[in-house]
This record gives sequence, structure tokens and C-alpha cells, in this order.
Amino acid sequence: MMLGRTLFVSALVAASSSSVANAFGPASLSASTALSSSLAPSSPTTSLQMAAESEVSFSDNLDGSTLRIGVLRTRWNEEHVTNLVNGITAAVKECKVDTESNLFIKEVPGAYELPYAAKLLAMSGTVDAIICCGVLIKGETYHFEYISEAVTKGIMDVNLSTMTPVIYGVLNCLDEEQVAKRSSDRNGGHNHGYDWGKTAVEMAIMRREALSKTGAGGGAGAKIKELEKMGFGVKGGEGAGVEKSKPGFF
Repeated sequence: MMLGRTLFVSALVAASSSSVANAFGPASLSASTALSSSLAPSSPTTSLQMAAESEVSFSDNLDGSTLRIGVLRTRWNEEHVTNLVNGITAAVKECKVDTESNLFIKEVPGAYELPYAAKLLAMSGTVDAIICCGVLIKGETYHFEYISEAVTKGIMDVNLSTMTPVIYGVLNCLDEEQVAKRSSDRNGGHNHGYDWGKTAVEMAIMRREALSKTGAGGGAGAKIKELEKMGFGVKGGEGAGVEKSKPGFF
């Protein structure tokens, strides 16, 4: 009996030792290292490219012909933000928004100023949806984290407190290469501004339908004059920003 138990225990120990050797021995480590090495060069690039692609689909029947869209863009990271605004313009134009009369663009210094400007614009009642467009790139300090969190919360608060769709069009990236992949269709990238433009039209239509069913009315109506007084520039070609001859914040 004792002999049988001893043999059984010895067999368990041998099996355990074999498992440990297979799992953690030099051969397994070498295989793991080889696998990691083979993946290491391509993984960051693949991850970057996948993250830059759009995973959102939109209806081909979005009709924004009666909508007015306001774009708040930052002067910080101007080149990338201009590319994003161009993407927004292309998208809303596809949705039949009159980009000469009903797409309004206003600049603010940086991303931190976007929520406040969005609140003012939403309260004016002159647009059906707002797109906050900017770029934040991580640096060596905690500045990126603080600004990103504050801007994100601020934009959401404007959505909920004013019941005006405010689209989060702020890229939060680790470096400029990631920004380039997400602000342009060049070199395998995808311009996220295009998605934000489509989103603005879809949400503006949703809001209008919801308000009309509750009897609250919808649309910007005849407040176009008020919008012009606030200093919003009328779209005047690709890459054009706010109409700089008009003074004042809006």
C-alpha cells in the first residue's frame, strides 16, 4: 500500500516538474521571446492604423438641407484642425447642408475654451448642432490629462444642459503622427472630421424630430441675423476659417 502511494506521489511530482519545465523553461521563454519579437515591430503600427479607421456607418439619406451647423475650432494645432474642419465641411455638404449659408465657423484659442463657447452658441438658439473641433497632444507634464478631462466633461455638460447636440470633435493623441492619421485621408489615415460632420447632421435631425413631437418646435428659424451679429463667419471655400474682419467674440 505504501509502495503504491509512494509511486503515485512520485508520478505526480514528475508530472508537475515536467509541466513547470514546459511552461517556464528556457525553451518556452525563447519561444515567447521570439513571438514577442516578431510582433513588436508591427503591433504599434497596426494598432495605430486600426485606431485611425472609422468604425461608424451613417445612413445615405441624411438630409440636412434645412439645418444650420456651428463649428467651434481651435487655433492651437491650426494645420491639423483645419484638415478636420475640411472633413466636416465635406460631410455636411454630402448631407445637403448649404455650406455657404448654413455652416458657421468660429475660432477659439484652444481646447479649454471650447465648452464655454459652445454654451454661448447653444444658448443663442441660432444653430441646430455644434461641433467642437480641436487637437490635444500628450506632452511631458500632466497638462494633457487635465485639459482632456475638463474639455470632455464640459462638452457633455453643454449637451445635457442646453439640449443642443454638441459633437465631441477633439482628438486626444499621444503624438503628432497619431494626429496626422486621424485628421487626413492621406497615407492610409482617416479624417475623423468627416464622421463628426455626419454625426452633427444625424443628431440635429433627431433633436428636431423629438422637439416637433413634443410641440416644442425645432430649427434655428429666423435667427440667422442674430448669428451674423455674433461674428460667425460664413463658409467661403475649403480651409476657410472665421471671417476675420468681424470683431468680437461671436
